[in-house]
Amino acid sequence: MEQRKSVLVLSITAILLVSTTVAVVLFLSSEDSTTLNFYVFGDSQGYQGGVEQIVAAANQYRPQFIFHCGDLTSFGQENQYQAIKAVFDLAQVPVYTTIGNHDIKEGGGVLYAEYFGSSMYSFDSGPAHIAVFNTSSGDVAEHELAWLEQDLSQADSEYKLVFTHIPPFNPLSELDHSLINTTTSARLMTLFEEQNVDVVFTGHIHVFNDSVINGVRYVVTGGAGASLYADENDGGIYHFVNVTLTESDLYIETILLGLPVIPRDSVVVRGVNEDATLSLNDLLHMVPTEGFSSFQNQYNNWRGQGIYEGIAISTLIELVGGMTANDTLLVMSFDGYFQEFSYSNIYPNASWTEIQGPMILAYEYNATRVLEWTDGMRLVMIPPDGAYSNEDATLTSSTSVISAGSRWVRFVSFLEVVTG
Repeated sequence: MEQRKSVLVLSITAILLVSTTVAVVLFLSSEDSTTLNFYVFGDSQGYQGGVEQIVAAANQYRPQFIFHCGDLTSFGQENQYQAIKAVFDLAQVPVYTTIGNHDIKEGGGVLYAEYFGSSMYSFDSGPAHIAVFNTSSGDVAEHELAWLEQDLSQADSEYKLVFTHIPPFNPLSELDHSLINTTTSARLMTLFEEQNVDVVFTGHIHVFNDSVINGVRYVVTGGAGASLYADENDGGIYHFVNVTLTESDLYIETILLGLPVIPRDSVVVRGVNEDATLSLNDLLHMVPTEGFSSFQNQYNNWRGQGIYEGIAISTLIELVGGMTANDTLLVMSFDGYFQEFSYSNIYPNASWTEIQGPMILAYEYNATRVLEWTDGMRLVMIPPDGAYSNEDATLTSSTSVISAGSRWVRFVSFLEVVTG
């Protein structure tokens, strides 16, 4: 039976991976105990559009449940938990979750427990036993390993399914996104083999991947909204998976989601190994930087005079792992315009601070916020004298700058740390 399962799953997945439209073939759920239908997805990271599509599909086709494999939030803020909870509350089927590494940032693990309960639990549904455990730290606590082994050993369902956030191995060789503790990874994979686990569902890596190792199927489904880590040929698709179990077969079908539409009052921040989508509401819950500033244009005229409020770029970069002295920061607008900045721009020393001041992502200008402020979000320098001249821009750039205003990127939609 195991060999037959593998053939069916791979053939269905291959057909859907070459599709360029949202798949419409969904298995209808059944109430009997011999079949089970559910959806799995992960890594929405604060973008609710993909989750809304999944909830809408679930409300129409009624699987037994839907499961989010972690990184529900960008960095564990309460407003982010409230936002994803509001979408889940629209679901007319049960919703289950596991906690991700983004969800524990900024003390978010406590909030996760308040909104979604324990990160370690199990239950039976139809012909399957389902075990959920916590890998959000990049490791697994010893007591959770013991619980997982006991739970799986006592399960007598036809299928054993495991859900967590971080996979125990890297399905794509160029990525380093598996569990930090390789000893734990090996122990888990041995445990899954010994306990005859059928499928391990994870997220964390922003792709779809379906692998079989020593008889255990590992499905990575990290495409619910966060920036993708690979091109389409390597599984870089926005998606969820539709899983159907019968008495004899296990079907796994990838369902394509629409491309994320990032609102004008949101920004994607991408580090070397992780990223986050931040809304205006997210930024308003952070510690702001405020100050008067202005810039010179190419005619040496002063423009943009006023009071700006926003979040230090360094603070945003730290949310996704920071940057090193050899890295650069790419700042891109909705219209495709971009500028590159050095480590010294983001973390200025004393002399650069006197010239440039802190660099912020401004969401407010003279008490007017985006979207009413039509130039925002905007990259802004706030020097102590409130005047960022063309000479200042040249002194804090790698090349001569004709207009300091060219460094003040308008309509910012994307920040990315580029390794040196």
